[in-house]
Amino acid sequence: MKNRLIDVSSVTSAGVIRLDPSAYELDDPESIRLLQAIASATEAARANLYCHPSWGTPVPLPPRGLASLGQQRKRRTVADFLPWPALLTMPNCADDAASRAECDREAIMQSALSVCPIEHWVTLINFMAKDAAIAKTAKLLSPLIQGLKAKEARIRQGASEGGTKSARERQRQSTVPATPELLQERKRLLDAGKDAKDIAGILAERYGVVPNTIRRKFRAAIRSTAT
Repeated sequence: MKNRLIDVSSVTSAGVIRLDPSAYELDDPESIRLLQAIASATEAARANLYCHPSWGTPVPLPPRGLASLGQQRKRRTVADFLPWPALLTMPNCADDAASRAECDREAIMQSALSVCPIEHWVTLINFMAKDAAIAKTAKLLSPLIQGLKAKEARIRQGASEGGTKSARERQRQSTVPATPELLQERKRLLDAGKDAKDIAGILAERYGVVPNTIRRKFRAAIRSTAT
Protein backbone atom coordinates (compact mmCIF):
# COMPACT_ATOMS: atom_id res chain seq x y z
CA MET A 1 0.00 0.00 0.00
CA LYS A 2 1.34 3.44 -0.91
CA ASN A 3 2.38 5.60 2.01
CA ARG A 4 -0.31 8.26 1.60
CA LEU A 5 -3.36 9.46 3.49
CA ILE A 6 -6.74 8.99 1.85
CA ASP A 7 -9.11 11.93 1.81
CA VAL A 8 -11.69 11.13 4.48
CA SER A 9 -13.61 14.40 4.28
CA SER A 10 -16.42 12.73 2.33
CA VAL A 11 -16.89 9.92 4.85
CA THR A 12 -19.73 10.47 7.27
CA SER A 13 -19.40 10.09 11.02
CA ALA A 14 -21.47 6.90 10.77
CA GLY A 15 -18.48 5.34 9.05
CA VAL A 16 -16.44 5.77 12.21
CA ILE A 17 -18.33 2.98 13.96
CA ARG A 18 -17.95 0.37 11.23
CA LEU A 19 -15.26 0.48 8.60
CA ASP A 20 -16.73 0.38 5.10
CA PRO A 21 -13.96 -0.11 2.49
CA SER A 22 -16.38 0.80 -0.32
CA ALA A 23 -16.66 4.32 1.11
CA TYR A 24 -13.15 5.09 -0.14
CA GLU A 25 -12.20 5.58 -3.76
CA LEU A 26 -9.40 3.06 -4.00
CA ASP A 27 -7.97 1.57 -7.17
CA ASP A 28 -5.20 -0.39 -5.50
CA PRO A 29 -6.28 -4.03 -4.92
CA GLU A 30 -3.75 -4.38 -2.08
CA SER A 31 -5.21 -1.37 -0.23
CA ILE A 32 -8.73 -2.72 -0.67
CA ARG A 33 -7.67 -6.15 0.60
CA LEU A 34 -6.08 -4.65 3.72
CA LEU A 35 -9.15 -2.53 4.52
CA GLN A 36 -11.45 -5.50 4.02
CA ALA A 37 -9.32 -7.53 6.44
CA ILE A 38 -9.48 -4.72 9.00
CA ALA A 39 -13.24 -4.40 8.59
CA SER A 40 -13.76 -8.14 9.03
CA ALA A 41 -11.46 -8.38 12.05
CA THR A 42 -12.94 -5.37 13.85
CA GLU A 43 -16.50 -6.60 13.34
CA ALA A 44 -15.50 -10.04 14.57
CA ALA A 45 -14.07 -8.37 17.66
CA ARG A 46 -17.32 -6.43 18.11
CA ALA A 47 -19.34 -9.65 17.85
CA ASN A 48 -17.21 -11.22 20.58
CA LEU A 49 -17.92 -8.24 22.85
CA TYR A 50 -21.67 -8.81 22.76
CA CYS A 51 -21.21 -11.60 25.32
CA HIS A 52 -19.00 -9.46 27.54
CA PRO A 53 -20.67 -8.42 30.83
CA SER A 54 -19.71 -4.77 30.31
CA TRP A 55 -19.41 -4.24 26.55
CA GLY A 56 -22.54 -6.28 25.91
CA THR A 57 -24.71 -4.20 28.23
CA PRO A 58 -27.85 -2.92 26.41
CA VAL A 59 -28.15 0.85 26.05
CA PRO A 60 -31.82 1.98 25.90
CA LEU A 61 -32.36 4.79 23.42
CA PRO A 62 -35.46 6.98 23.03
CA PRO A 63 -37.41 6.33 19.81
CA ARG A 64 -36.62 8.76 16.99
CA GLY A 65 -38.74 9.67 14.00
CA LEU A 66 -41.23 7.18 12.64
CA ALA A 67 -39.49 4.10 13.99
CA SER A 68 -41.51 0.92 14.04
CA LEU A 69 -42.47 -0.73 17.32
CA GLY A 70 -39.84 -3.42 16.74
CA GLN A 71 -37.16 -0.79 16.13
CA GLN A 72 -38.26 1.09 19.24
CA ARG A 73 -37.89 -2.05 21.35
CA LYS A 74 -34.52 -2.94 19.85
CA ARG A 75 -31.65 -1.96 22.09
CA ARG A 76 -28.09 -1.43 21.09
CA THR A 77 -25.23 -2.48 23.33
CA VAL A 78 -22.17 -0.55 24.43
CA ALA A 79 -20.16 -2.55 21.87
CA ASP A 80 -22.30 -1.10 19.08
CA PHE A 81 -20.96 2.37 19.86
CA LEU A 82 -17.28 1.45 19.76
CA PRO A 83 -15.52 2.94 16.70
CA TRP A 84 -13.55 0.49 14.59
CA PRO A 85 -10.14 2.09 15.43
CA ALA A 86 -10.79 1.32 19.11
CA LEU A 87 -11.76 -2.26 18.25
CA LEU A 88 -8.54 -2.66 16.28
CA THR A 89 -6.51 -1.95 19.42
CA MET A 90 -8.23 -4.70 21.40
CA PRO A 91 -6.31 -7.90 22.16
CA ASN A 92 -5.54 -10.01 19.06
CA CYS A 93 -7.67 -7.89 16.72
CA ALA A 94 -4.75 -6.39 14.76
CA ASP A 95 -3.12 -9.83 14.59
CA ASP A 96 -6.41 -11.28 13.32
CA ALA A 97 -6.56 -8.62 10.61
CA ALA A 98 -2.96 -9.35 9.62
CA SER A 99 -3.75 -13.05 9.41
CA ARG A 100 -6.80 -12.39 7.23
CA ALA A 101 -4.76 -10.16 4.91
CA GLU A 102 -1.72 -12.48 5.03
CA CYS A 103 0.58 -9.62 5.88
CA ASP A 104 2.42 -8.31 8.93
CA ARG A 105 0.87 -6.29 11.71
CA GLU A 106 2.73 -3.10 10.73
CA ALA A 107 1.10 -3.09 7.28
CA ILE A 108 -2.32 -3.42 8.90
CA MET A 109 -1.70 -0.51 11.26
CA GLN A 110 -0.35 1.72 8.48
CA SER A 111 -3.39 0.94 6.35
CA ALA A 112 -5.74 1.64 9.26
CA LEU A 113 -4.01 4.94 10.03
CA SER A 114 -4.34 6.07 6.39
CA VAL A 115 -8.18 5.94 6.58
CA CYS A 116 -8.67 6.57 10.28
CA PRO A 117 -10.83 9.67 11.01
CA ILE A 118 -8.65 12.38 12.47
CA GLU A 119 -10.45 12.32 15.83
CA HIS A 120 -9.26 8.73 16.29
CA TRP A 121 -5.67 9.13 15.15
CA VAL A 122 -4.45 9.34 18.73
CA THR A 123 -6.02 5.95 19.48
CA LEU A 124 -4.07 4.21 16.73
CA ILE A 125 -0.87 6.21 17.14
CA ASN A 126 -0.72 5.44 20.87
CA PHE A 127 -1.35 1.78 20.12
CA MET A 128 1.43 1.73 17.54
CA ALA A 129 3.75 3.59 19.90
CA LYS A 130 3.07 0.98 22.58
CA ASP A 131 4.04 -1.76 20.13
CA ALA A 132 7.22 0.13 19.26
CA ALA A 133 8.03 0.62 22.94
CA ILE A 134 7.52 -3.08 23.64
CA ALA A 135 9.78 -3.98 20.72
CA LYS A 136 12.45 -1.52 21.90
CA THR A 137 12.25 -2.80 25.47
CA ALA A 138 12.50 -6.39 24.27
CA LYS A 139 15.59 -5.46 22.24
CA LEU A 140 17.20 -3.75 25.24
CA LEU A 141 16.39 -6.65 27.56
CA SER A 142 17.46 -9.31 25.08
CA PRO A 143 21.13 -9.47 26.24
CA LEU A 144 20.00 -9.68 29.87
CA ILE A 145 17.45 -12.39 29.08
CA GLN A 146 20.03 -14.34 27.10
CA GLY A 147 22.46 -14.02 30.02
CA LEU A 148 19.86 -15.31 32.46
CA LYS A 149 19.04 -18.20 30.16
CA ALA A 150 22.72 -19.07 29.87
CA LYS A 151 23.10 -18.90 33.65
CA GLU A 152 20.05 -21.14 34.11
CA ALA A 153 21.51 -23.60 31.61
CA ARG A 154 24.82 -23.65 33.52
CA ILE A 155 22.97 -24.23 36.80
CA ARG A 156 21.00 -27.09 35.27
CA GLN A 157 24.13 -28.58 33.78
CA GLY A 158 25.92 -28.29 37.12
CA ALA A 159 23.00 -29.90 38.92
CA SER A 160 22.96 -32.70 36.37
CA GLU A 161 26.69 -33.28 36.68
CA GLY A 162 26.41 -33.15 40.47
CA GLY A 163 23.60 -35.68 40.42
CA THR A 164 25.62 -37.96 38.14
CA LYS A 165 28.66 -37.64 40.37
CA SER A 166 26.56 -38.36 43.45
CA ALA A 167 25.01 -41.40 41.75
CA ARG A 168 28.44 -42.72 40.83
CA GLU A 169 29.63 -42.20 44.39
CA ARG A 170 26.63 -44.09 45.74
CA GLN A 171 27.31 -46.85 43.25
CA ARG A 172 30.91 -47.07 44.38
CA GLN A 173 29.83 -47.10 48.01
CA SER A 174 27.47 -49.97 47.30
CA THR A 175 30.50 -52.14 46.47
CA VAL A 176 31.94 -51.65 49.95
CA PRO A 177 31.38 -54.70 52.19
CA ALA A 178 29.30 -54.50 55.34
CA THR A 179 30.92 -52.99 58.41
CA PRO A 180 31.66 -56.32 60.19
CA GLU A 181 33.59 -57.55 57.15
CA LEU A 182 35.48 -54.25 56.93
CA LEU A 183 36.46 -54.58 60.58
CA GLN A 184 37.77 -58.09 59.93
CA GLU A 185 39.84 -56.82 57.00
CA ARG A 186 41.13 -54.01 59.16
CA LYS A 187 42.22 -56.55 61.77
CA ARG A 188 43.94 -58.68 59.13
CA LEU A 189 45.83 -55.66 57.82
CA LEU A 190 46.88 -54.62 61.32
CA ASP A 191 48.00 -58.18 62.03
CA ALA A 192 50.02 -58.04 58.81
CA GLY A 193 51.90 -55.04 60.19
CA LYS A 194 50.07 -52.24 58.38
CA ASP A 195 49.92 -48.86 60.12
CA ALA A 196 46.44 -47.99 61.45
CA LYS A 197 46.43 -44.60 59.71
CA ASP A 198 46.93 -46.30 56.33
CA ILE A 199 44.12 -48.82 56.67
CA ALA A 200 41.35 -46.52 55.32
CA GLY A 201 43.43 -45.64 52.27
CA ILE A 202 44.24 -49.28 51.52
CA LEU A 203 40.61 -50.40 51.75
CA ALA A 204 39.37 -47.35 49.83
CA GLU A 205 41.67 -48.14 46.94
CA ARG A 206 40.58 -51.77 47.03
CA TYR A 207 36.87 -50.91 46.71
CA GLY A 208 37.12 -47.82 44.51
CA VAL A 209 35.90 -45.25 47.03
CA VAL A 210 37.42 -42.31 48.86
CA PRO A 211 39.13 -42.98 52.23
CA ASN A 212 36.52 -40.93 54.09
CA THR A 213 33.87 -43.48 53.10
CA ILE A 214 35.82 -46.21 54.93
CA ARG A 215 36.52 -43.93 57.89
CA ARG A 216 32.81 -43.12 58.26
CA LYS A 217 31.98 -46.80 58.45
CA PHE A 218 34.67 -47.36 61.08
CA ARG A 219 33.41 -44.40 63.14
CA ALA A 220 29.82 -45.67 62.91
CA ALA A 221 30.97 -49.07 64.13
CA ILE A 222 32.79 -47.49 67.09
CA ARG A 223 29.72 -45.43 68.05
CA SER A 224 27.53 -48.51 67.79
CA THR A 225 29.85 -50.44 70.08
CA ALA A 226 29.99 -47.58 72.58
CA THR A 227 26.20 -47.45 72.92
